[in-house]
Amino acid sequence: MMTQFTTFLLPFGLAIVAVPAAAQAQTVAEFYAKTPITMIIGYNPGGTYDLYARLAARYLPRYLPGKPNIVPKNMPGVGSLKAANFLYAQAPRDGSTIGVLSQGVALQQVLKHRAARYDARKFGWIGRMTNAVEVTIAWHTSPVKTIQDAMKHEIVVGATSAGSSADTNHKLMNAIAGTKFKVVLGYKGTTGAMMAMERGEVKGSLAVVQSLLVNHAPWIKNKTVSVLVQYSQKRHPAFPNVPAMVELGKNAEDKQILALYGGTAEVGRSLMTPPGVPSDHLAALQAAFNAMVKDKDVIAEMKQRQMELDPLTGPELEKIVEEAFAISPKAAARAAEARK
Repeated sequence: MMTQFTTFLLPFGLAIVAVPAAAQAQTVAEFYAKTPITMIIGYNPGGTYDLYARLAARYLPRYLPGKPNIVPKNMPGVGSLKAANFLYAQAPRDGSTIGVLSQGVALQQVLKHRAARYDARKFGWIGRMTNAVEVTIAWHTSPVKTIQDAMKHEIVVGATSAGSSADTNHKLMNAIAGTKFKVVLGYKGTTGAMMAMERGEVKGSLAVVQSLLVNHAPWIKNKTVSVLVQYSQKRHPAFPNVPAMVELGKNAEDKQILALYGGTAEVGRSLMTPPGVPSDHLAALQAAFNAMVKDKDVIAEMKQRQMELDPLTGPELEKIVEEAFAISPKAAARAAEARK
């Protein structure tokens, strides 16, 4: 049998070396057959980021060449910016590491958060499993029942850390809409802040609509909590009478700033890679993701677990991320100042 060779002429008159062409590079399947994937999750276990990430970790290998194991690893801190910085600067760039980060990862960069040491436009965007609308809820013992009430009465809300969406969204509302949210930091994720609300430590919390509807449906039915505002560009069907944040802007610049924040809901629960991952590896991950979200087993499980499924492709996500950077410098500076 004839073997195909490729020759390389080395500098300074050194010998010509013949190397079998098949040995020059391994295929995507060969790479993943022997290389497990680490999935970095920027939040604590138990929340919706973790829920979607671990479901993807189970099903994505079905459609990846080589069928690698995917090992989830939680890396909470600074509203997932710790994980974002790791994925951007320290994670291997060979397709062996992927991430599930905050839906506000581009927003924090636009606003020049001091802990955001990455460029969200350079991540390799794999795909979105669903959008994710966040809301502020108030416990029934609070006098605050609507966003207008929050403009008249102070309400203490729990949050994770500085820069998290629970911290940023409430401060933005104070600056733009005139609310009186008082943010208390230090809780372990949205789940921790909601538990603190139940214990009476705080009177309000950020919540993800899906988690609220699935895990705390009696709260809505029995009016144990009031939903004050939706952090999105449009109202979620479950809460047609609760304003989206964009509606609270008093002028065009206000609305531009609120639309920037509201756009994070469109990023939702997404998967991405570090920058510089080989194009064939990224393409394989994107193709596997697109197949996974059409898998009848995935759809059935998500329906059974009452998980929303509203996928976007990697290229579609890239466009959304790019749009976040279209805001005027003046509005971006004001948006950054507003959250302090």
